[in-house]
Amino acid sequence: MDTTAPKEISAKTDTPKMTSPNGGDGLQQKTMGKPAPDSKQTALIIQKKRKKRVKNWITIAIIAAVAGLGVWYFFFRGEASQIPFIRFAVMDKGDIVKSVSATGTLQATTTVQVGSQVSGTIKALHADFNTRVKKGDLVAELDPTFYEAAVKSAEANYAKAVSDQQIAGRNEERNKKLFTQNLIAQSDYDITETALADAKATVQQLKASLDQANVNLSYTKIHAPISGIVTQRSVDVGQTVAASLSAPVLFIIAEDLTEMEVDANVDEADIGQVKQGEDVTFTVDAFPGEKFHGTVKMVRLNPVIQQNVVTYTVVISAQNKEEKLFPGMTATVTIVNASVQDVIRVPTAATRFTPPNMDNTAIQPTGRMANRDSSQGKKDSSIVGRPRIQSNTAIIYRRSSKQVKPGDVPELEPIQIKTGISDGMLTEVLSSVPGLNPGDSIAVGIVMPSKGPAANAPGTNPFGTAPRPGGGATAPARK
Repeated sequence: MDTTAPKEISAKTDTPKMTSPNGGDGLQQKTMGKPAPDSKQTALIIQKKRKKRVKNWITIAIIAAVAGLGVWYFFFRGEASQIPFIRFAVMDKGDIVKSVSATGTLQATTTVQVGSQVSGTIKALHADFNTRVKKGDLVAELDPTFYEAAVKSAEANYAKAVSDQQIAGRNEERNKKLFTQNLIAQSDYDITETALADAKATVQQLKASLDQANVNLSYTKIHAPISGIVTQRSVDVGQTVAASLSAPVLFIIAEDLTEMEVDANVDEADIGQVKQGEDVTFTVDAFPGEKFHGTVKMVRLNPVIQQNVVTYTVVISAQNKEEKLFPGMTATVTIVNASVQDVIRVPTAATRFTPPNMDNTAIQPTGRMANRDSSQGKKDSSIVGRPRIQSNTAIIYRRSSKQVKPGDVPELEPIQIKTGISDGMLTEVLSSVPGLNPGDSIAVGIVMPSKGPAANAPGTNPFGTAPRPGGGATAPARK
């Protein structure tokens, strides 16, 4: 039996032919004579490509889902779950000091500028910076050559005038005798009499010129007008000073540095609280941590306007026995208006706190809550946002002592208080209805948490600041 024919048939059937659109053997055209791939291997390749394409689409879908979740988490999630918290502070007892703060410059109580009334060249200096001088001490000399010559000239002119006066006097006496004997005319005697009067006037004039020359010569020696310490020297030896319309300043002498003054610039909004005689504390950068004391000496009525900012100068006297303070130092001043010790105090923020959903609520003097005005029988628009109170009273809210479950909203008890002095941060409580005690938790504000995973956790501080001692806890507010 011949077996060659079936082999040829099986070979032909194993390799199927592919017909091109134009007819003919398409597979042979694509393979260009190469052997055709196995059908199983082709199926595996196609399957791998499909799996890879599906994996790519799955990866893209996961990335898109994660991005969408992140956008929702950071931008939209907080809008729906953001819950405000009430911030509490604990009442305590302590001191309150009401004061006004300002800055100023230290000055000596009495300062004198030493100048020169005549022009000339500095011949010698007998004082320098920080030199202690007494009244009348010689501090500087000008070159006196010109003024000495002027004195000599004035002396010569004066001597000649005196001599002329003597001659005129003799002539007057002689002519007077002749006139009494009727030996000369009246006119001749009048001439000699007038010449004597002119000579006397000339003597007086030249005597004044001589005195002026001596005074100018004396001005070449400059003396200290007061006892004190030299704080400034403006000239050197050999320098020429010109005294024309104003005297040039050679030295500045401070009379007494044990008594100082601070010229503080107080804002117009605070000047009404400053009174003469109030106690003052101030510090300087040269001695950090050390406080100096003084007293308000004067409030000057002259306003100081700089860049549309109005301030008033408050003169403060201060002792400087150790002479630590120097003229020109910048002082940070605290003017004490009033102070109390060991009083009940609350944070000032508590007097401005309004709990949620309390816009149309009024508190009567008895401390009871009312939703409508008792006199008009309708809502009072003047109390929107804050309870209706008097000017010297305020409403604060205390955390109720009623036990609540963890996570529940604590109840707030409204309390009407009469306020005393305030330093801006703390306010004195004079009386309260109902009564307050140190240690009570008082609501001071509402905290809106930031967006984030821990934004709504009670007790967190989203502002990043430490709570006040004994307080600062937060609790979720009633929505």
